[in-house]
Amino acid sequence: MTDQSRADVFVFTSFQGGIGKSSAAVRFARAFRQKTGRRGGLLEVNLFAPSYLVWHFDLLDRMKNNFLDFFIGDWANFDPADLEERFTEQDGLFLIPFTGTRDKESLTPRFSVNEGELVSAYDRLIAAFCKRGMFVVVDVSFALTPIPRFLVNRADLLYYLFASEAPSPQFAKVFAREYETQPHLWAKVHFLRNHVDPEAASHEVHLFDREYRLPIAGDPDGEGADEALDKVFAEIAEHASQAPAAATPGPGREVGPEPIQDHPLVKEYAANLRAEVVANLEKRFGLSDAELRKKVERYLDIAFERTPPPAVPGRNSRVELRKYLIDEILGLGPLEDFMRDDDVDEIMVNGPNKIFVDRNGKLVLTGRTFPSADHLKAVIDRILMPVGRTVNERTPYVDARLSDGSRVHAIIPPLSLVGPMLTIRKFAKIPYSMEDLIYRFKTLTPKVAEFLKLCVRLRRNLVVSGGASSGKTTLLNVLSNYIMADERVITIEDSAELRLTQENLGRLEARSQGLESKAQVTIRDLVRNSLRMRPDRIVVGECRGAEALDMLQAMNTGHDGSLTTLHANSSRDALSRLETMVLMAGVDLPLRAIREQIAGAVNIIVQTNRLADGSRKILEVVEVTGLEDTTIQTQTIYRFEKKWIGEDGTVVGEIAPTGIVPQFIKQMPGNLAEKVANLFTNEVRTP
Repeated sequence: MTDQSRADVFVFTSFQGGIGKSSAAVRFARAFRQKTGRRGGLLEVNLFAPSYLVWHFDLLDRMKNNFLDFFIGDWANFDPADLEERFTEQDGLFLIPFTGTRDKESLTPRFSVNEGELVSAYDRLIAAFCKRGMFVVVDVSFALTPIPRFLVNRADLLYYLFASEAPSPQFAKVFAREYETQPHLWAKVHFLRNHVDPEAASHEVHLFDREYRLPIAGDPDGEGADEALDKVFAEIAEHASQAPAAATPGPGREVGPEPIQDHPLVKEYAANLRAEVVANLEKRFGLSDAELRKKVERYLDIAFERTPPPAVPGRNSRVELRKYLIDEILGLGPLEDFMRDDDVDEIMVNGPNKIFVDRNGKLVLTGRTFPSADHLKAVIDRILMPVGRTVNERTPYVDARLSDGSRVHAIIPPLSLVGPMLTIRKFAKIPYSMEDLIYRFKTLTPKVAEFLKLCVRLRRNLVVSGGASSGKTTLLNVLSNYIMADERVITIEDSAELRLTQENLGRLEARSQGLESKAQVTIRDLVRNSLRMRPDRIVVGECRGAEALDMLQAMNTGHDGSLTTLHANSSRDALSRLETMVLMAGVDLPLRAIREQIAGAVNIIVQTNRLADGSRKILEVVEVTGLEDTTIQTQTIYRFEKKWIGEDGTVVGEIAPTGIVPQFIKQMPGNLAEKVANLFTNEVRTP
């Protein structure tokens, strides 16, 4: 049993590099181990910088795993009993650098890294040490980004390092000012003034109440190491061993400060200034967006000089109000922060008083609101104006997209009973790669990825099916990267979302019936037109109706390697939905003829789903093998096997091969089947 009331997590941080932070973390870890006799972990959170731990402990040839190895593995299922097997231990300390632990290994990651997605893995790793009764020392550079913010909240004691030389003391004061207004955080902050000259120490005034002074010393492992320095760290370790655990919120529970415009001291001032700026802008017409922004910024600066905003303790009223008013007048108001947040995948507005976001797979009710339904309607109009669409009583719902490709849906009263509703599906600023799906999101395994790449390169017709927000479009985008560069690709979408990178690429977008009396152009019309554009492959963003018939005919008439998505609960349901959509075309075909078309056109069905914990997984990869009587024959190549649900609701499982080799692989000439046989063997992976 572990004592839950004692301090276990110690974070060493600083704004500056070269201040001795890493050396101090190592010295403290050794002193704390010597004082308590407990084993512990040293976590170096330096992202993609060379590792101090690797150099200091000479780990180059004997390191087991670094944090990135832990992250790309099955960290959600990590057992604390596996610490010894996973990580290198020396003198009772487990040494865990971030990455770059092997000779000649590149510091560049194999996939794009989002800090917010690493937080849960860090939380699981720290919890594993605490469950084993061990302590954790973390070395992290301070920034207002997800990982440092999480570690500040997770720490039981927080040590900030600074030196006597400028500007280090000023930086330390900035850090103190940031946290002294938050009592639950400020109570655990201690300051370490490093590189103090013992002769000058008596003349230097303490800047902070909780301040330790670290005298100048040589190499921590050298014979000339200063005994006085070891004495100070023994004192710090003595205090830390008696400190209680901090009562701080866990990951995802951090409550942000009250919006500045809602603060009692500022509320009336903000409302009056907003009305003043809006009234001034109504007199100006024909300005570009850039000119309008300059006008607003200039007007705000003048207004602040004329009547400074009320001062709020611990807050920069002027900066926060300026940002709020610019977002409110020119942007999307309370939604702007969520649009800038890379951890937010989707924004859902249920009337003016409820804004939900999908952050890292979890739905969260935010504290943001719109002042009124009219204000929310104005934001919707602002979104739709650049794309030439409108929403009103005649057309009370609309689909559109933002300039970055994000998908937008809006619906207003009388169809909506809670006021205007808005849904924004954000797209990643950097397109995801297959490595992202494998290592970051655990959507599929390397074996499944290699098989899907093979299918694309061998021009198999693929259908990606799944529920809403299950990752269908993302997977389609990733698979398109493996289309050969010399092929001509035509994409057809209702709202342009796909971001293909081929040079010879044609993009078509459907047009709905609007108020401008322009003729409606459906996806089916575009599929027919695309056949006259000499495509090698046709990619339909989503089949929803009668266009399925034309898509199947294209697949059956020389456009092998085409891709599309559709909504379905399973691979078998996907085939049934295709039948239904073909019947929607109004063509009088017997059921057998329709099924023959489907069996001849579709080669592979990839079934995706969003699990209860918010993660997006591939559940099945199915090959369509033909038609027997009136039944479409299929065989499952890969299937997701759910093992159990973790304590925190995480679904533990993995997609694995069934042992069946696809027919098209067997029928390929040469020895391809032998070369790729390992993709279909049902072997248990070792950690």
